[in-house]
This record gives sequence, structure tokens and C-alpha cells, in this order.
Amino acid sequence: MRAPRRSFANPFVITLAAIPVAVACNPPPPHSQVTVHPQPQPQPQPQPQQEAPTTVVMENPPRPAPPPPTPVPATDPSWHVTKKGGACQAFDNNACRIPPGQPAPPCNPPPPRAANCPEPLAEGAGVTVTQLAGQAECVVLPAMPKCPPNISCNPPPPRKVTCPF
Repeated sequence: MRAPRRSFANPFVITLAAIPVAVACNPPPPHSQVTVHPQPQPQPQPQPQQEAPTTVVMENPPRPAPPPPTPVPATDPSWHVTKKGGACQAFDNNACRIPPGQPAPPCNPPPPRAANCPEPLAEGAGVTVTQLAGQAECVVLPAMPKCPPNISCNPPPPRKVTCPF
């Protein structure tokens, strides 16, 4: 018994170009010679001026303008304050902020500045101090506490401290 065929030959396709038979078989009739005698043309009468119809030309729409740069979201001013040798220094947290989704450009933040120490701040410790919008006082936002699974916890309230500047 013979095994069934599993492969077939490549298909062979023929394409024929159709040429109109009337043009290919019948040559055009020869041109007859006709003499044309010019006749005097009457002078046209001046006609009142008419406005030419306006022609509307379809154009492709203009290319879309590049999207405007995404503004950096306004944030409350905040500083990271560290205590070393009994004196405090503050680093500006907002110096190198970039809009979300944008590539990070090179940034050279300003050096830390001498600042007022928020109480209580231990030697060698650091804390982030935030000045709330429209207020002259600053706060330290505590870290979110660890909560048991499936239970929502409220963070402790912010602690008021002296502003670094």
C-alpha cells in the first residue's frame, strides 16, 4: 500500500496580458488632407467683468503640533535635614524634579545649606521637613505604620517643627 502524499509541487500561474483586438488588428485610418481658410473673426464686444469662481483646493491637514511640555506638578517645598556635629544642613528635595513619564535630564542640585534644626533631631539622623502650601509652619510627615493584613491603618498626624529657613 502506498503512503498518502504530504507535499505538493509549487503552483504554476500564467498571466496573460489582454490587448484590445480592434487596436492591434486594425490600423487607424489615414489622415485626409483638409485645407483650412482662415475667416475674419468679428471683434468681441467688451462684456462686464465677472468674478472668477473661487476654486477650493483640497490640502492635507497640517502636521500635528508636538505636545506642549508637561509642567512639573506643583509640590510643597520640602528639605531633607540632617544633623552632624551639632549643626544642621538642608538639601532641597525639589531641585531636580521632573514631570512623570519624561526622561531624566542631567541635574546638578545646589549644595546643602546651613539650616535650623527641627526638634528633636538626634546627632547623625535625618528627617524630611515639608512646608505646607500657604502656611508659614513646617511639618514632618511620619512614615506609614505596618498594619496587619486586610486591615487599613491611619498614619499618625504630622508633627509641627520649625522650618529650616
